[in-house]
Amino acid sequence: MAEFVRKAAIGFKEVHGGQSNPECTHVILTKEEYKELIERIFKAEREVEEVRYISERNVQDEKRRSREIVDEVETIFAQKEMELRKTLDAERKECELQQGLNKNLLRIARERANADRKLRPKKEHTGYVVVTSMEKEYRYKDIDDGYLKHVILWETVLETPYIVRLEEPEVKKLTQELFHENGEWIISRIGINAKYEEGYADMVGNKGWKEHVQYNVMMDQRLKANYRTGYWEIIFLHTKPLASVPVDMMSRVL
Repeated sequence: MAEFVRKAAIGFKEVHGGQSNPECTHVILTKEEYKELIERIFKAEREVEEVRYISERNVQDEKRRSREIVDEVETIFAQKEMELRKTLDAERKECELQQGLNKNLLRIARERANADRKLRPKKEHTGYVVVTSMEKEYRYKDIDDGYLKHVILWETVLETPYIVRLEEPEVKKLTQELFHENGEWIISRIGINAKYEEGYADMVGNKGWKEHVQYNVMMDQRLKANYRTGYWEIIFLHTKPLASVPVDMMSRVL
């Protein structure tokens, strides 16, 4: 059993109260007790070292697993991105090919329509011809005072190069070529140099448009399938008579 002692002039003297006694300076152990204490210390140190080693190994394992997961995810994303790029490139090429085919088919259809209607030159002709243009009394409700008013407008029928077998939405999209943003409008050849989508009543109520009375403004555009001729027609109102219609845009040469 351990003895709690204090250093004396000669040797050691036992103190009462054990280690709680402030005079206690040394603890005397038997050889077996000392051996047991050393073993317990070594064991505790080994356990601490093992715990630290296991903890560090677990941390490294987690870091490695995290890197592996990140690498795997990045690889998957890279593969998916590559697959998506390939798919998009293939779809783009297919779309370009289809657009080219559609463009060629439309060109051929236009040339056939021009030949059928004896429009020359058949390859360069736009395929649009004026069928009729006449005055029309147009009634509208004045936005400012609410009264019903009337005005003389013009109604023009323009034959398109598109056969009636084509669907209306497709023809509506195709006939937007009359108003190409780049370059001169096709329809400007007959004197139409402005377009208003909301109708005459809204236009005259718009102060900005009142300043542009010099324009021949097109409005109320609609499509008509003429099954007698076999071609779609565009019917629209406009504010002024047509300009001198070019000979190649007349349905027959006068």
